[in-house]
Amino acid sequence: MALDYLFRPRSIAVVGASRNREKVGNVLFRNISSTFRGKVYPVNNKSEVIEGVKSFKSLKDIQDDIDLVVVSVPRESVKEVMEEAGEKNVKSAIVITSGFREVGEDGERLEKELVEVAHKHGIRFLGPNTMGLLTPDYNGTFAFADVRRGEIALVVQSGGIGAYMLNWAQRSRTGISFLVSLGNQSDVREYEIIDYLSRDPETKAIFVYIEGISDGEKFLQTMPDATSRKPVIFIKGGATAQSAEAVKTHTGSLAGSYEIFKAAIRTVGGIFVENLRDFLDLSKLVNSSEPIRNEILVVTNSGGHGVLTSDAIYRSGLSLVKIPERLNLELRNVLPPQSLAKNPLDLSGDAGRDRYLSALKIVSDLDCTKLVIVQSLPFISCTEVAKVLLNFKGKGIIGVTMGYDEDSASRILESASIPVFTFPEEAVRAISTMVNKPTPRRKVRISQPINSALELTHGKSVLSDYDGLKLMELYGIRTPKWGLAESYEDAQRIADSIGYPVVMKISTDQPVHKTELKGVYMNVERDAIKDTFSKLTKISKRVMIQEQLTGLEAYVGGIKDPVFGHTVVVGVGGIYLEVLKSVSYGIAPVYEDEAVEMVKESKLLDMITARKRGYDQGSLIRTVSNVSRLILDLNVKEMDINPLIVNDKGAFAVDVRVVF
Repeated sequence: MALDYLFRPRSIAVVGASRNREKVGNVLFRNISSTFRGKVYPVNNKSEVIEGVKSFKSLKDIQDDIDLVVVSVPRESVKEVMEEAGEKNVKSAIVITSGFREVGEDGERLEKELVEVAHKHGIRFLGPNTMGLLTPDYNGTFAFADVRRGEIALVVQSGGIGAYMLNWAQRSRTGISFLVSLGNQSDVREYEIIDYLSRDPETKAIFVYIEGISDGEKFLQTMPDATSRKPVIFIKGGATAQSAEAVKTHTGSLAGSYEIFKAAIRTVGGIFVENLRDFLDLSKLVNSSEPIRNEILVVTNSGGHGVLTSDAIYRSGLSLVKIPERLNLELRNVLPPQSLAKNPLDLSGDAGRDRYLSALKIVSDLDCTKLVIVQSLPFISCTEVAKVLLNFKGKGIIGVTMGYDEDSASRILESASIPVFTFPEEAVRAISTMVNKPTPRRKVRISQPINSALELTHGKSVLSDYDGLKLMELYGIRTPKWGLAESYEDAQRIADSIGYPVVMKISTDQPVHKTELKGVYMNVERDAIKDTFSKLTKISKRVMIQEQLTGLEAYVGGIKDPVFGHTVVVGVGGIYLEVLKSVSYGIAPVYEDEAVEMVKESKLLDMITARKRGYDQGSLIRTVSNVSRLILDLNVKEMDINPLIVNDKGAFAVDVRVVF
């Protein structure tokens, strides 16, 4: 593969290797030479010997072939080094040096020149502005050389996060297969790295800290295959407007919308977490061989812990497994009189090692996750229970150790690759995230616009409100009965044909907030048509008359995201949209089963089905899907249907805004 020379080189040159042990170039050379079995060449134009190894003035002076060049020189010299590497037929490089596009225009120019040189010579390179790369074959980072070998790959867009993750791996005794610090992603991109690692047989899961996606379309096309091979867990930096600005100065990348990013990860089958704590907790499950199920048996010596855990299980959408009748008698023989053979299985506060062992023997073959909680007490220690759990490795065991010796108990379980947590809620959250992993989807974005829709929108940057309604009808989205009037007589005739009461509103060519302009009148009866028309024509010469509908006010919109492209937004509509912000995002095209999930996530489904009103869910689902097709077909920049009235007769677009 194209990245093999980067990940599995046979020879490495370190350009900028230094004699000074406080310099990055020296740390790089020491890390690589102490971990790499192949030939390592230090390159420094001022030193003849680096760490006891003969140094070369330049790459040209090295007679042997070189697969990988690691570059740590001042930024003005990086381009020259890349040129030399190209002349020597080097296939890959890691550019550690920073000070490129992340610092402004001058750096952006240098980075562009660097990319041009690399592409001219066919060199694939990581960086610049990267901490480096750690693989099973070598440590090409300026972080710590002593990293435990394991099955978790880390991909980070921040060197600081990468260094922290290595520290965490050391403390938690978590083995790492790869660490890739992406840097500015001038050449090698995150989707290429993740795809490559997903094919590695030594890697069980990939954890990704990302600030900005380099190419949203390629990401959407590449990731479904990667997530089908193994779990890929994402955490994003740049969730708020303020942190998004910080990202620009950090890596020069576009942070994009946080919510749309989450929708994209769900689409491609990735696992999204909100914070580093959940990020690291998931690694405990991934790094073990314990089978994880969504039905859970809680075993505890504390009734209170059992209650809190049960609450967390139900809130997370998981379930407590029912203990079969056939096991009741056996459990009653083990449990004290005050305890019942039910889930949570409360062994009571006086439980000792033998009671834990006996109870777990009885339930060990149940096809569920066993969440075993121990609160250290004078009768039992966390360490004693940890040793008991070793007997049930592979039976879906997850430990929760709480008390004075919880750290030593955790070390016992971690050494056996049994997941262990400090709080049961953390364990439940990690289980829920793993078992609810989304199904990967590949979005097929083929534009097939309706001819009449092309004619309606041709040459327009924005649609008038009435053209917006016509466009809805062309795409199978229902509208209330409506008409336009520029005279009182027309208004009366249209209202009579629609039936009373009607809604009367100003009709504009440009999008406006009609309610704020006092340009909307509800419940207009026949005798009020003339007076209402007179009031509205003081704001707008054209008036729209609509059938007045009752029902739930929903919102369906679309946006062209700069990273992931066309995206649909669904939520509670009307004047409460911006207040409640109960919305869900979906990457277009949105298929009907995805639309169902969006309607659930936005809480619209709960509102539609409340009080058994019989509102038409199917019509809402079809509207969401049709909107996704419309914004793709016509390359819509922004679109709002607000409100979309949903009732027992269907879903109706009442007010529409479309911008190209």
